[in-house]
Amino acid sequence: MQDWFKKLKDLEKFKDVQGIADLSKILDNLPLENVPLNKIPLPSFGEQLRDFRTLRGKSVDDLATEVGITPMALRDIESGKRSAPSESTVIALANALHLEKDDRETLIDTAELSSPMLRRILGKDKSAPGQSTLTAAILVFLIADIRGYTRFTEEHGDAAAARLTTRFSELAHSIADQYDGRIVEVRGDEVLAVFASARQALHAAHMLQARCAEEATAHPELPLAIGVGMDVGEPIPMEDGGYRGAALNRAARLCSIAGPGDVLVSTGVAYIAPQVDGVTYVHRGQEQLKGIAEPTPVLLAARTEVLDATPDQGNA
Repeated sequence: MQDWFKKLKDLEKFKDVQGIADLSKILDNLPLENVPLNKIPLPSFGEQLRDFRTLRGKSVDDLATEVGITPMALRDIESGKRSAPSESTVIALANALHLEKDDRETLIDTAELSSPMLRRILGKDKSAPGQSTLTAAILVFLIADIRGYTRFTEEHGDAAAARLTTRFSELAHSIADQYDGRIVEVRGDEVLAVFASARQALHAAHMLQARCAEEATAHPELPLAIGVGMDVGEPIPMEDGGYRGAALNRAARLCSIAGPGDVLVSTGVAYIAPQVDGVTYVHRGQEQLKGIAEPTPVLLAARTEVLDATPDQGNA
């Protein structure tokens, strides 16, 4: 570790500093060997973690499972999309990797060097002076699950069910990537994806329906009939890479009442993306969704070509 950072830790002031000016004064008195603050090299926690992981032959999925975070969160940390996690998670990572004392201290120190305040003082924060950093908070959540999965498992066994869910997960990951989304969680026969764009999320939902239908036709032994529910909102991000919030709950409830081939969405999704090529909103009335006090308006986000192909019941 750099001598100046050891000195900073010895002062035991780093975590107590309330203002940028106070921290600047401390740094001015540290032995920086005439190196400008913005030229001090800060090691990347993500790169350091990836090096330790690969040297020990652990996969992202294995390490994430041992530590209790999602593989997506771990990939984001290693790529630098996420900052270093909490001290307890860093220690858990060190334990899972069986790091010796020196490597363990290196990992922990590198995490501490990722402090937003320290990076700002050292000129590593690229935000314009006086300009606050904005982060995207309004997200679209898509939850999809396989209809008839429990019966399929009972009739065909766990091995067949595993093949079904594995193929479903593969399709969901591929389509989420294609439409700039991310799979947050796969839980049995259910996937949770997040998108920054409602339009992209709608296109992804219909592509997932189409690909699952194609798969079921080509491989009858894998009956991928799925229902999809979607909502939009400002979630609470969790350290494990997941989210909590009302939008996820509504998406889950909408998914639970969606029939095979359905994409059910909230009015919030339609408000954000009122006109989407190939999609028409059809009112499905109001539903008393579990855990939600008031009846919820439900919209079917139907593919336009499907609607066009539906016979006019009034002229039949």
